Amino acid sequence: MPSRGQPVTFDLDGVLCRPPFGINPGKGKAKRRDAPGKKNLLWLTERSRYAFRRPMPGAREGFAAAMERFECHVVTARGEHARALTERWFRRYFGIVPPLHLRPHWRETSAQFKVRKLRELQPLAHFEDDPHTARWLAEMLPAVFLVDWGRNRWLEGDRIHRIRNLSEAFPILEDLADA
Repeated sequence: MPSRGQPVTFDLDGVLCRPPFGINPGKGKAKRRDAPGKKNLLWLTERSRYAFRRPMPGAREGFAAAMERFECHVVTARGEHARALTERWFRRYFGIVPPLHLRPHWRETSAQFKVRKLRELQPLAHFEDDPHTARWLAEMLPAVFLVDWGRNRWLEGDRIHRIRNLSEAFPILEDLADA
């Protein structure tokens, strides 16, 4: 995959991959940045929870178009123990396995992991569906593209751009890249 300047990063579930039954729960309003991670049932059943999901509408085409212009990475809170399943999913639905950054353990929350990883990667922009994570990332990135779900419609802010599909972000991404 050719490097084309700063990377652009993508969350996986709710951005590239459909959530179970098309339901994306939780509004993320009361989350705390300093909250400890939890080893709960969701973490323990992670591999099976991700089976049988399909891509979000327009995700394949949008991701392929982004890869033509940008170095694309996937930064997901899926656990490292779900790597094999996640790589198979990408091969099946996208025909490639992009650079994947998965959460190494349950001790940090999804948002904490993404903030830490994106500080390392220094992307031009990030695609996200969680409002708590998007708000935090918007403090440190030029742009955060928030995939429109009912659970995140309350969030607005500088550098947060609401999109229905990935292709809606391209004009802004191009402007940022050319700046």
